[in-house]
Amino acid sequence: MAQRHYHLYLILLCTGQFSVVDGTKLLPSVNQQHFVNILQSGKPSLIYFKRITNPSVSLFLQQLELSSESLEEYGITVAQVDCTIENVPKYCENNLVLKEAYLFRGNILLRSFAVDTLFDVDAIVANVLFVLLFNEIKYVSSSVELHDIENEMKGRGDVIITFVRAIGVPEHRAIMETAFVYGAKYQFVLTTEQSVLEDLESEDSDKLSARLWFCHCKMVLGRTQPCKRSLFEQPLTTVNIHSYLKVLEAPLVMELSVGPEDVSTVHMQLKMPVVFLFTQRETYEQDRQTAESVAWQLLGKAGVVLVPRAQLQSRVANDVTVGLRPAGGESTISYLVITSVEEIIDLIKSEGKDVPTTQNDNEEESEELDFRGVQDDEVAETIYQNTWRELDVDLILALTDKSFPRSLLETSHVVVLFYTAWDAVSMVFLKSYVEVSTRLADLKDLLMARVNCGDWPEVCSTENATQLPAVKLYSLGKYPLFYTGMLGAQSLLEFILLSRIVNPVQLTTTEDVEAFLNGESQDDLKPYQHLSVVGLFNPEMEKEIDAFTEAANTLRGTVIPGSYVGNDNPYLSQQFGVAPPALVFARQEKSHLGVQLEESNTDVIVSAIRSSMLETFPELTVENLPFYFQPLKPLLILFIDNDDGITMKTKEELAEFTKLSMQIYITCWIDLRKTQVGKEILQIYLNYLPQLPALILVKLSSGSPVFAFPEDQVISRVNVLSWLKKVQLGLEQPNNVLQDKKWTPPQAAYDFLAMMDAVRPGFAKQRTPDSAKWDDANEGEGEAEVTSGVDEAKDRIESAAEPERETLPETLNRPTVQDKMQQKVHSEL
Repeated sequence: MAQRHYHLYLILLCTGQFSVVDGTKLLPSVNQQHFVNILQSGKPSLIYFKRITNPSVSLFLQQLELSSESLEEYGITVAQVDCTIENVPKYCENNLVLKEAYLFRGNILLRSFAVDTLFDVDAIVANVLFVLLFNEIKYVSSSVELHDIENEMKGRGDVIITFVRAIGVPEHRAIMETAFVYGAKYQFVLTTEQSVLEDLESEDSDKLSARLWFCHCKMVLGRTQPCKRSLFEQPLTTVNIHSYLKVLEAPLVMELSVGPEDVSTVHMQLKMPVVFLFTQRETYEQDRQTAESVAWQLLGKAGVVLVPRAQLQSRVANDVTVGLRPAGGESTISYLVITSVEEIIDLIKSEGKDVPTTQNDNEEESEELDFRGVQDDEVAETIYQNTWRELDVDLILALTDKSFPRSLLETSHVVVLFYTAWDAVSMVFLKSYVEVSTRLADLKDLLMARVNCGDWPEVCSTENATQLPAVKLYSLGKYPLFYTGMLGAQSLLEFILLSRIVNPVQLTTTEDVEAFLNGESQDDLKPYQHLSVVGLFNPEMEKEIDAFTEAANTLRGTVIPGSYVGNDNPYLSQQFGVAPPALVFARQEKSHLGVQLEESNTDVIVSAIRSSMLETFPELTVENLPFYFQPLKPLLILFIDNDDGITMKTKEELAEFTKLSMQIYITCWIDLRKTQVGKEILQIYLNYLPQLPALILVKLSSGSPVFAFPEDQVISRVNVLSWLKKVQLGLEQPNNVLQDKKWTPPQAAYDFLAMMDAVRPGFAKQRTPDSAKWDDANEGEGEAEVTSGVDEAKDRIESAAEPERETLPETLNRPTVQDKMQQKVHSEL
């Protein structure tokens, strides 16, 4: 394949399509018709549409020009279009034309590259080939995905696994160029994940810039048998990898019936050492096994040849067991007496250390560099892997400084995403935003739009969209509302649908109240309403009604409260056990709960509704963790992975325990089948995976101890309370201590906050959050509260003949300082 493309490259040179001056290829500037001809050719092409020339554009064009020769060897046309001369529709009219280069296959746009990601020749070649070889190269982000690929290839073909620290580095280019030639023969797998590297490499994995393994899966016949992996230990260059694959294509052990001096192998052509093992008819099977053992350990480092002892010259001593032709192509063969395989391996390794090469020198220099942190993070890598999967953004109107204010007046509800194209989190969230737009496309009173803050920073600044990505809902006649939920499609969808309803819903009859609490009045929103709330008031309670209305507006997007104002409250009071002013709550498939309002305070009402939205013994997930997390309360977590009798009994015991624990702990459970990250969390907590179900007590702060309920005890209310008492008295030893993981810059060149402080002292200095200071100041008080609470709960358990029904307090008081602090942390999350 590479030879065919190389011949095409020579033809292009001979036809004069490109001019060459002093051996340097000039980047051709094509007109509109020539651009159309390139697209109609059906071949890949990388095109940059130039409008103006500034220093950054000139630097990019210089690198693009240097890379054109390499790309054209792979049949990829590289050219530029001068938009000041040729007005190509769609592209020259795009405001982002200066910031992007476009990759086509025929007339299909595969993807556009931000020019700042194409910073040199290696980055350009690597990025372009990565997109074109999308079907040949599989990207994995976990060891599980890697094992699945290996299992799939067993008995079918071999796998080449590669790790690079970042996309666009020279090693990435070398792998892409290799995959271009060998993609049809081997299954290539690429990863930039440190966790995958750690599973593959046991030593100094954080210092490696790149690694390659050859997995011999084709020879594996049984599904349970693992693929043998061979580590490529040379620097990852195209030439080195090509040479390595040529060696692997040769027989593992060559058997020749000629003397060692007459042997010619691919290893000798590549100037690699060759080991000769001598055999005779009586010991052939044993000698063959020895040769294969040596060959596997020296794979890629030296060749192994099995020669009949009868072919040795008469001058060779009879006790000789091994012959060695050293690296470098020298013809002299050393004959040695070696009695073990280990000696042969050590001989080859010691020889490799004595042979200085320019590549080894370069490798030693590269080892001094710290490659950690070259790739931004996992989110950046994920979005990079999916950038060529074009998003259907037609449903999302792109707003400018002119169209933004006008669009807010044309539709009842306008949802605007503020983002930047260079921010990885923004681009990941854009995918969810597109998904929500598709699902809500039929709503006539809703418009979903977007503003690129990189192009229109004034709009984002005016709208106070300073932390990106940000979503803001504009409704006619109401204050704009920021979305503060999870950056996912489902959470955003619920927010938009609930925000469109006028809060609070006015209920006029007792039948309306009961229907509203049962979720019958708004069937289309029932899947998104986890709690129904109704405020009961008399007509003269104007202050309370105003407070409830303000609270309803505060909770827009999270819950839809109903309001009933009337004089026939005796029936409702008897029905729900409360008298106006009061709140009535109803959760799906649960009975109604009434709460008396003693204070007509908006904060009290908001706090009551938010508290009621939380379950007493919830299933903890990634999505709801911010709602349940409270810095001052330890987490008591039950980890489960099935629904057998023991697990169900354990959950029932802990559910009853929550009614006796005086809300000292956040008692919850995690199902590892649904929340797969729970397994990793459990591993971090204990440094091992215990038998499930497992009960863990932990406070989420660095330096905090982790306690595990004894595995030899049954998880019951009595045993749990006794265990917690021992923990508070210091009679239980912690199983682990959470380590402090500081998020420091990986290199000094990445410490942008320090650079900002150098210009303007104190401007970007990291400050301790108020909640952390408050946490330290009240740590002793919190421990005393927990200890006394355990004692009280333990005293109560004997007198609890029957489990108490779930109830809310009859009265609601003003939030304490602690409550306000926790609310503040919730809002920050």
